[in-house]
Amino acid sequence: MNPLPPQAYTKETLLKAYSWLQNQNNNIKELATTPDILVSLYIKAKMNGNAALETPSIQNFKNELKNLAGMIGDFEDQTLPQPQQVAAPQQIAHVQPTAATSLDLDNRSMTMIREIKNDFNLSSDQETIRLLLSVGYKKLKCLN
Repeated sequence: MNPLPPQAYTKETLLKAYSWLQNQNNNIKELATTPDILVSLYIKAKMNGNAALETPSIQNFKNELKNLAGMIGDFEDQTLPQPQQVAAPQQIAHVQPTAATSLDLDNRSMTMIREIKNDFNLSSDQETIRLLLSVGYKKLKCLN
């Protein structure tokens, strides 16, 4: 299990990672079977804290559940009218996610929103748009 993708690192980083490993519990020490994995664990702990290394899949799952619960609470507080069904591909549907902003979406975008809405059993187009924005933002932020 490699918590981060392969990356280049210096001898200094490897030495720091080894020094860091000496103060970790046995579970972390057992994971660090190669220098690449050791450096990956070290960098992940440095970026996200040591808690991110303890049962990563369970910890990540719990964090995602907390994020989703917060998002659901936000969705329940807001009620919006459903956008009209768009007949022609050239027509634009008007969705108003909040009172301050509005989105003009084409038929293809609305089709994608409805598909995700159905796939994830979401209750509104707005909820779907917020989910897509959140996931897209996190994915694009990692690219920088």
